[in-house]
Amino acid sequence: MKVLIDLTSLADNFSGIERFALSITKELISDQSRSDIEYILVFKNEVHKEFAEEQHNVKKIIVRGKNKLIFNQLQLPLKLATIKADYYFFPAFPAPFFFFDRNAISAIHDVGCWDCPSKNKKYMTLYFKLMYRKAALGHKKVVTVSQFSKNRISKILKKNPDEIAVIYDGLSDCFANFYYDRGQDMKAKETYGLPERYILCLSTLEPRKNMRLLVDAFSELIKEKKIDTNLVLAGRKGWLMDDLLSNLDKEIVDRIHFTGFVEDDLLPYVYRNAQVFVFPSVYEGFGVPPIEAMSMGIPVISSDAASLPEVLGEAAYYFENRKLKDLKKQIVTVMNLPEEKIDMTKKAGVEQAQLFNWKTEALKLRDTLLIQR
Repeated sequence: MKVLIDLTSLADNFSGIERFALSITKELISDQSRSDIEYILVFKNEVHKEFAEEQHNVKKIIVRGKNKLIFNQLQLPLKLATIKADYYFFPAFPAPFFFFDRNAISAIHDVGCWDCPSKNKKYMTLYFKLMYRKAALGHKKVVTVSQFSKNRISKILKKNPDEIAVIYDGLSDCFANFYYDRGQDMKAKETYGLPERYILCLSTLEPRKNMRLLVDAFSELIKEKKIDTNLVLAGRKGWLMDDLLSNLDKEIVDRIHFTGFVEDDLLPYVYRNAQVFVFPSVYEGFGVPPIEAMSMGIPVISSDAASLPEVLGEAAYYFENRKLKDLKKQIVTVMNLPEEKIDMTKKAGVEQAQLFNWKTEALKLRDTLLIQR
């Protein structure tokens, strides 16, 4: 049996969606229990470095292109039409609009284009509404990353729940196989200019992540002398973030540090050196960063939005979504926990993080693919 997996998105960006595509594919192709499956991996312009090694059951195809929209909706489907496979899996974004194979399986990570449309550019909201509707038509399988997203997809797109498979995200190797290295620790501090004490938030810096709420909470707590620390915002810059620090006093601005994109080999240390991790996002299909923080033994404060309570369970401290006063209260509470309570929080977080394993999820996904046969 031949299974084609579209990995062309890895050439354009690397957020949680692309990490899901990369990690789940790596586990799928490494599983040797089904020697009858041949995988065809499709890349844009070049083979991604994580798939450079040759494997007997894996064929790699490169499709060349520049303009993202033209590539995704014209060049890619034209190429796919020439490749014969039993199933076509699109783990990052839905199948191209003009690709109609009945065995196309698309991932829909969330339906934020309906649930919080103001947090996205208008043309992108319309684009994804169109793509998701098309992906859910008929009786094709859809993959998503939480029970929350499954319920929303079923309700909004009128999709039979039996045709929606929940495949959770997992912990990347740099966390699952973490081994402390003092040299790497020092390198992370120097590379990203990490202060000695800090609250951490890691995500793409964009409106949906609600960074302004965290910045405002931090600013007010510093002025009120309720905390004495710094704030580190890690992750690449998205859109509408130019005014994130507007109207802040210089004293506050000097305490806020931006790292930009953090490389995987140093990422655990950025988490590990934080006092607490705060995730103020207003909407998540899954929410990988707080799980990564938990795996490093860092207390997590999260909004109670969307899938986050499902994913983080009882191991996180929640504040009411978008509520500044509630966020401030939780930050003060967590940063003043007694040692015994901190140890209990760390233990609960590590146990919660260990529930999410790429190998386990890849086997679930493989069974999802084969169930249609």
